[in-house]
Amino acid sequence: MELFRFLAFLAAVLPVAYGAPTQATNSLHPKLLAAMKRDLGLDAEQAAARVSRDISASEIIEQLRTTAGNSFAGAWIAEDGTTLNVAVTDQALASEVTAAGATPAIVANSLSKLQDAKQALDNIDIEQPKTLATDSANVGIAAYYVDVAANKLIIEALSGSTAHAESLASQVGLAASEFEVKTVETMPTTFATVVGGDAYYIDNVARCSVGFSVTTGFVSAGHCGTAGSSATTTSGASLGTFSGSVFPGNADMSYIRTVSGTTLSGYIDGYGSGNLPVSGSTASATGASICRSGSTSGVHCGTVRALGATVTYAEGRVTGLTQTNVCAEPGDSGGSFYTGAQAQGVTSGGSGDCTSGGTTYFQPVNEILSTYSLTLVKA
Repeated sequence: MELFRFLAFLAAVLPVAYGAPTQATNSLHPKLLAAMKRDLGLDAEQAAARVSRDISASEIIEQLRTTAGNSFAGAWIAEDGTTLNVAVTDQALASEVTAAGATPAIVANSLSKLQDAKQALDNIDIEQPKTLATDSANVGIAAYYVDVAANKLIIEALSGSTAHAESLASQVGLAASEFEVKTVETMPTTFATVVGGDAYYIDNVARCSVGFSVTTGFVSAGHCGTAGSSATTTSGASLGTFSGSVFPGNADMSYIRTVSGTTLSGYIDGYGSGNLPVSGSTASATGASICRSGSTSGVHCGTVRALGATVTYAEGRVTGLTQTNVCAEPGDSGGSFYTGAQAQGVTSGGSGDCTSGGTTYFQPVNEILSTYSLTLVKA
């Protein structure tokens, strides 16, 4: 199928009070249901209920974020998929959290405090000084993000950089109880590749996956191409040109303005089971179910693990990404992340693969839309 015939995404789901699924979720596409069954162990009824709860949780979180003000400490959906937890630093707010339909958690650190520390890390050089004794293969800060459930800043580092990570945490003013260093085996990589496949090509060399269609083109990952790069279909027909691109830095996003005559529809390729429609872009909470579609590995699902993560790629740091446990592989870059009917973002990079599993990050789509003043195409 030509790329321009399947630019975009998903079907309508109406938010309701947390825990009560809507009838609209019963229309989830069979391909999406199959992926959620395979990756999350949910049958059709459970998947529909989960998607409805995940989307409605976003409204409750925003309501309580406003109510709690500086005492707001983040929110997350528990692993059981049925409990929305909202953390606050003021015990007096617990009753308001409960009244809104969430479970209160009283913690020591506000979300703003931990986010400020993360921002401070973003603003300094985190490279570890090299010495004769340094094993460069074991050195590197892979990523860092706020874990709202743990109420800490998490720093992921290779084994040779754990002491350096601790030093960085101290440098931005965090006490030992306010951060955690996790050892990882590999550094993240982006998922661009030169292997052919059913996707779009950049300058007739690299391959990426389309994210979402907008009224004048489509969006994808920034590392896929720079402003002025060409985009073509798998058969070599012109799709358009990269009009804007950011990578590395404060985003991994791009906007490709398509040529006249390109069909831009509100669907994404379902990889053998029809196309999946999209109806909006309400952002999902930590712990929410989420799925990804890409030209190499097709459709896979998992959950959101952290918001606002900073990731260190070989090309440099990228801030503001969302961490998930959904797998991805080379060529999936730029592809779409979505929760039920709601577009979430475009695939950036990560580690692992869809055989052994892994961690994947995505660029939130709403930032792309606002940066380039774009309008999402809906089914």
